Amino acid sequence: MKTFVELHRRLIGLASGLDGELWDRLLASLNPPGETPGDAKLQDLAFRDAKALGGYVPDLRKVMRDSPPASVTAEEYQAFCGIAALYNLAARLPVVLLSIPDYRENANLIELYNGYRQTLSEIFSYLAAAEAAATQA
Repeated sequence: MKTFVELHRRLIGLASGLDGELWDRLLASLNPPGETPGDAKLQDLAFRDAKALGGYVPDLRKVMRDSPPASVTAEEYQAFCGIAALYNLAARLPVVLLSIPDYRENANLIELYNGYRQTLSEIFSYLAAAEAAATQA
């Protein structure tokens, strides 16, 4: 991917179809507080969803490297803001899972959390640089 607009479209497409029919079936069986699907199944889906979105971080980093913050157009900036929001929201999934005692020491989950933490730091630094460049222009 070469632009934030392209990456944004790809991430929105991914997020709108995460887990497909499996998620749809789980939602259909959800009728709180009376009926809820098994916790482990929901937790596994949350982990897989966060991992799937995390799989695009190398693409995000490449676009960030190739697009200096001062050169970002309004359309690219808007797409980047959407990407930042999506990753900010997705980063909450591993945090919630780590709050469950059975998962507190899960190495894969800790690694995923640390990856999101680093990615958000990079995203917000880039965003601040893009905003600073826009105000100076």
